[in-house]
Amino acid sequence: MHFDTNTIQEFLETKYNYVHDVEPVADGWWSQAPTFFSGEEKLVLRINQHPVDFQKDIFAWEHFNSADLRVPEIKSTGNFNQDYFYCVSEFVDGIPSDRVLAADQLPLHLPLADTILNQLDLIHRLPTNQLQGWGYTGANGNGLFESWEAFLLSIHNSKYPVSWQELAGNTWLNGPLFEKLLDKMKTWFPFLPKEKQVLHGDYGFDNLLLTPDGKVAAVIDWAEMMLGDPLYDLVHMCEPWIQRSGITYIDLWKKRKEEKRNEILNFDERLQCYNIHYTLFHMHIHTVRREEKEYREVERWAIENL
Repeated sequence: MHFDTNTIQEFLETKYNYVHDVEPVADGWWSQAPTFFSGEEKLVLRINQHPVDFQKDIFAWEHFNSADLRVPEIKSTGNFNQDYFYCVSEFVDGIPSDRVLAADQLPLHLPLADTILNQLDLIHRLPTNQLQGWGYTGANGNGLFESWEAFLLSIHNSKYPVSWQELAGNTWLNGPLFEKLLDKMKTWFPFLPKEKQVLHGDYGFDNLLLTPDGKVAAVIDWAEMMLGDPLYDLVHMCEPWIQRSGITYIDLWKKRKEEKRNEILNFDERLQCYNIHYTLFHMHIHTVRREEKEYREVERWAIENL
């Protein structure tokens, strides 16, 4: 998916006045995101085929935005054309966190890493008493699954509903390995927490914007928001098949908990469980996206380490 600047300009002129300076910012797995000006106001346009993503951003802005947790305001959403949807949000001036602090530089920048984890801790402390379900959430903030375990077993993402069994039958996906790892993952289920917390689901990297002086400018893109175990957010930040030397975000998160004398129940078992799930998830998604090179990298790591 890629719309040229002229097409985007023409669309924006049907919604906003004095549109100018349409500039590409990022193309993600599922969306295209240019910035533009309407008069003197700078805004961000996102285009994709998944309107629930934008509805979840609205939920996050309406329910989570605060002085301590900045979520960009959603200005408008709707149809871009017959097949695609759009979302316009305020522009927040900030630098994507992975451009400021690469994971392999973490030991050299611990104060900044602390700032990043402080913001994540704040997300994990958001109230969930009014939210139902587990796993990926819908537009109303409720989880789509009856339990955390049901979410983990689903290998679910609404963007590609094809099952792993279907993929194993007609693609390179290694069905016997997938089934073996699912069975191993289930052995860790008795150790998983029974209380849920809000997870960003795609925290860090280009979804966390930082100021030049190392403060958090905003947390953006809540499309992968979940209700579940906060440790899962850390696994996303430390993709298990990427080898790193020195302290990781998971190490630092655990150390911070221990220093505050916060009990961490079944840490190793939970980590093993989520490493397996995150690996299966990426074996699945790389197959759907026909990214065989990336799939083989993850598969090879899984065979050697799980």
